[in-house]
Amino acid sequence: PPGLPDAGVAARSAAPAPTASDSVLRERVVEAARSQATPESRPKKTPFIIGGSETSLSSAPWMVQLSYYDEAAGSGYFCGGALVAPDKVLTAAHCVAGLDWTKNGAVVAGTSGLLDDTSGTVAGVWRQWNHPRYDAATTQHDIAVLTLDRPLEQQWIKLTQSNDTVSYTAGTAATVYGWGLTSGADDAELSATLRKATVPMVADATCDSALGTVLGKDEFLEGGMFCAGTPASGADEGTTSPCNGDSGGPVVVGGRVVGIVSWGVEGCTAKGAYPVFTKVAPYVWAAQPRVDDADLTFDGRADVLERTPSGGLFQQNSNGTSLTRRAFQSHGWQTASWGLQADLDRDGFKDEIIRDSTDGKLYRNYFDHAAETFTWAQITSVWGGYTSYAIPGDLTGDSRPDLVAVDTDGSTYLYPGKGNGEFYGKVKVVDKSWKGVKVFGAGDLTGDGKADLLVRNGSGVLYLYRGTQVEHTPFAARIQARTGWNFTANVANGDMTGDGIADVLARDAGGTLWLYPGTNKASSDVFGARKSLGTGFDQYDLMF
Repeated sequence: PPGLPDAGVAARSAAPAPTASDSVLRERVVEAARSQATPESRPKKTPFIIGGSETSLSSAPWMVQLSYYDEAAGSGYFCGGALVAPDKVLTAAHCVAGLDWTKNGAVVAGTSGLLDDTSGTVAGVWRQWNHPRYDAATTQHDIAVLTLDRPLEQQWIKLTQSNDTVSYTAGTAATVYGWGLTSGADDAELSATLRKATVPMVADATCDSALGTVLGKDEFLEGGMFCAGTPASGADEGTTSPCNGDSGGPVVVGGRVVGIVSWGVEGCTAKGAYPVFTKVAPYVWAAQPRVDDADLTFDGRADVLERTPSGGLFQQNSNGTSLTRRAFQSHGWQTASWGLQADLDRDGFKDEIIRDSTDGKLYRNYFDHAAETFTWAQITSVWGGYTSYAIPGDLTGDSRPDLVAVDTDGSTYLYPGKGNGEFYGKVKVVDKSWKGVKVFGAGDLTGDGKADLLVRNGSGVLYLYRGTQVEHTPFAARIQARTGWNFTANVANGDMTGDGIADVLARDAGGTLWLYPGTNKASSDVFGARKSLGTGFDQYDLMF
């Protein structure tokens, strides 16, 4: 196509290196599963599925096996997890915290069998995150996200929404999955095949009372935990519960993850007890940004691209509250009239989306996994003649990035993303009242796990529009965030600081670049105190 630069942006051409060979990763899987089945090595506060039934992977293609084996110590263990993006796994913090998963971990997807070193797809762990307030003593805030060293082709599952209460209503049927022990006996072994069990949601008060009676103390913490199932019988027979080895696995309602297998009583069958799960909805604000944190350098912090008038493209990486020295990427970018970064196909690699001024069309520079190189493709589903564009993230609740475009008359349209670089037909969301505005933003600014939009009007007033994830009404009532927002460039690529909260960079007329850190507050305090990232940025005529 005319005007497009070389697709091979140097610093992005290197994907995360494999953390270990496939054979080593598979050996970790086998050794970890064997260690988990040894009675003396079992955790004392970790669940399994007793009383469930075998199921095929077609019913839960997103289920993955998490194996940790420390060869030097000769010890390991096994957990479950759910693939929530091609390169992201949701699991329990107690499976992750304090351990080096990059060095000793392995993930297997695409197989329902356990202790199998040939089938399925294996991956290493590139980066790990668990809730910063996870408490091992109380098992509070028991949620974690692992970033894999490669995207997987298996179907992934969405997290529930942050405002979900219906799924947790007492009596609601939920399904839990895992390969854990199928008996409370000391000689029990892990299930060789994936199992599932349907369990009813239990009211918090019922769970709190029952566990208090069984344990003799209050260990159930309302708000971040829930129970599901029926009271254990005191034996395997008559008990349906997760157990050791099921930890970290998902609890699913309506095709979304609402819970994570967290803990239960020792032996898993104590009479009157219920299994306990992490309640995902209150933690979506923390987990979803980790799921969506694709960036140029694979470190969880968004980076910046800058173009000089001659068409040279440079990259500066975020160190949190500063930027690295710029690195030249390629020539030929002079015909890009604007640019954005977004992971349109959810493969963990940021795409560059530009409008080419020579033909007025939109293009994306994306990573072609078959060819193992970056390449350009036209975005045929969105018109190139709008006055302002933004890709804030998921605005429709389907976990795919969506696009917002403003027309010359102020009408504004939402283009729901297909998840493959293209978009569905436009939906008008504003009728001629946003004339002359600039839209930008990427990620969750308000701490509810939903992508938000920033809108600057012609008078320099900046408004925050909270995302609702409802397609035809994607924004809640606006909040005035700033006045005097008369910057010459706005860069919104997501989380710059690495704290899981979306941030914004803004360049003033003097060439100073400012970092406006997000606060997770849905108010005029949406940004904290700004920090200068340096001067001389007026040498660039495009920043994104």
